Amino acid sequence: MQKILLSLFCLVFAGVGFAEKLPDNMYFKAMKREMDRSLKKLRRKGAPNPFFIAYKLENLQLAPMIKASFGELHPPFKRDDNLSGYVAISIGSAQKDSWGFKHSAYSDRYSYAPEYSYNIAKSYDGIRQKMWNLTDFGYLFSTELYQQKQAYERTKQQTEDKKLPDVVLTKQAHYVEELAALPSYDEQTLKTKVKELSALGKKYPFLEQFSIQVEPQKRDIFYLNSLGGFYQLSTPTVRIYFSAQLRNRDGFKQNYQSEYWTPSLNEETYTQMQQRVNEFLAGLEALYQAVKPEEYMGPVLLRPHAAGQFIYNLLGKNIQNQKPILSSRSEEDPTVGKFRKVGLRVMAPSITVYDNPLARYVPSPYGEIELGGFMPVDDEGVAAEKLTLVENGRLKQLPRTMRPLKEKASSNGHARMNQRSFAREGLTNIQVQPQHTLSDAQLEQKLRARCRELGLAYGYILHDFPEENDGVVSRATRVYADTDKRETVYGLRVSNLTTRALRDITAAGEQSQVVWIDSPFVFQGLPSQSVFSPALLVDEMEFVPTDKKPDKKPFVPKP
Repeated sequence: MQKILLSLFCLVFAGVGFAEKLPDNMYFKAMKREMDRSLKKLRRKGAPNPFFIAYKLENLQLAPMIKASFGELHPPFKRDDNLSGYVAISIGSAQKDSWGFKHSAYSDRYSYAPEYSYNIAKSYDGIRQKMWNLTDFGYLFSTELYQQKQAYERTKQQTEDKKLPDVVLTKQAHYVEELAALPSYDEQTLKTKVKELSALGKKYPFLEQFSIQVEPQKRDIFYLNSLGGFYQLSTPTVRIYFSAQLRNRDGFKQNYQSEYWTPSLNEETYTQMQQRVNEFLAGLEALYQAVKPEEYMGPVLLRPHAAGQFIYNLLGKNIQNQKPILSSRSEEDPTVGKFRKVGLRVMAPSITVYDNPLARYVPSPYGEIELGGFMPVDDEGVAAEKLTLVENGRLKQLPRTMRPLKEKASSNGHARMNQRSFAREGLTNIQVQPQHTLSDAQLEQKLRARCRELGLAYGYILHDFPEENDGVVSRATRVYADTDKRETVYGLRVSNLTTRALRDITAAGEQSQVVWIDSPFVFQGLPSQSVFSPALLVDEMEFVPTDKKPDKKPFVPKP
């Protein structure tokens, strides 16, 4: 089983007097100046003073995007660099603060979220101006939250949970790395390679669209809070994206995409890109030959990419957001994770799952691959810890923030904040590690054997898994039990999927792959979580054909 490579770093615990340790740049200087002013001067009659303030800036720098379709380069497209930021304020005290409650006057989009802004002027004065403006709005919002939360709690009986303080202060940390440059590359070489690889799509007449785009970029994140925690991250990366549209033999139109992230552009990267394009086009050829499926219930083999999506949807989402957010509108928090009891059997006993915020790269058949969830210090300024989420199938550890889940349960550095939510319990890089593994050939043999035991003519191999539990699988292969016959199907929709499927995992593969999760823990839509998983054999899943009808053919054939 491949092991995650740990990035080397140094964490230094910080106290409130941290000014001399902050990086010497305009981002921290501006944030520190406004934070000092806010802590001294933010006052509202009848409302508590600020208890906790966090500032976060994200600077995205973008090189020109290189794109080609069917061997023709698109005009150069230079996207604008962008500086974004947000401000989170809680008032009151550690015993009783303003967070943990949704604002009753706003929709869900704004009811429990920090103030944020895009396109901040990239200067010391521009940052100060915007931080001042956001802080002012954030303080007003927090005073209203505090009043509503106290009114709500006065109507409820005290429970064991409410005997806890709202916040358990945890030792603060900092992490600083040098600001990197954009990935370097030879523009003409990149254009030539993208043009040549996109031209391979012309060999497939059924393709209506096929393009490749390469986006070198760099993301710098600057975080500072009033307790003394801070971090500076700098991540140069390259997004490589394939996109295709086709009509299969039955006229069913399908869009198919694939993306991955790499830290640099070089000869090794171009070789990797060639391999991935060949695999992508081979998958499109199979999609063109696809047949319509029937209802199915039985064993399913999830290839590594599909397995990663499956694990995130059924396990990752149900472990995050551990502490419910109170609301005067509803007694239930629909966003809270379902798995909250340590010791609960949530997966097959042969599976162990880790969450590793300290991992930055992993090995792969394509070379070193970048992960999306590197987070040595969390969004409350606490040093992040590697967690064993599931051990031998049972829930062992949960992500925690400074908002306690039970007595003496301090943070383990998994507070994650985004545009739509103040810091809550989040995951980073999820690693699935089975006790025993099988080769690809052995997994398929086991799939066929199980189908024969159940009297099924065939089983399914999924190459991807839909984000929503009732979504349509983009690419699935039907494998027959008694012969070597294989055929791709289209329009296969997942039905009645529950977390029971995690306990139905019966085998796992040898090689793992990375799936990047575009969850909203950062502004710009870059991956902020990853899953590193091998192929998984699930004993029972249910599928039905989609009701979508084939599209009409174009009036004029493709040129």
